[in-house]
Amino acid sequence: MRHDLLADALSNITNAIRAGKKECTVKPVSKLLMKVLDLFKKEGYIENYEYSDNKKGGIIKIILNGRINKCFAIKPRFSAKKDEIEKFEKRYLPGEEFGILILSSPQGLMTHQELKEKNLGGKLIAYVY
Repeated sequence: MRHDLLADALSNITNAIRAGKKECTVKPVSKLLMKVLDLFKKEGYIENYEYSDNKKGGIIKIILNGRINKCFAIKPRFSAKKDEIEKFEKRYLPGEEFGILILSSPQGLMTHQELKEKNLGGKLIAYVY
């Protein structure tokens, strides 16, 4: 029984990259996972992904481009006020302007740069670099 689909999917992606694979499949799927993958694609960390419904939770086939070094879900999901985001950047990302934090805000999932521009806070979901 799985409790955190996002954490399972991100560790599956990390393991596929370490094994040198160009694609991986993730099942089951959640809406949160698909939104996180949209951000990964927008930022250039994955090439593309395809969703197919198998009536058992769905399957996503992710095409990797080798840009990801590490991607993990953040547990517990800390709340980050607009002036605390920099503290979490230093904790989870290896360097300045290297990698992204994904946060959930009242306006949807965003990267930490977008939240800083909009002067918002949110809950930490995942990171990738």
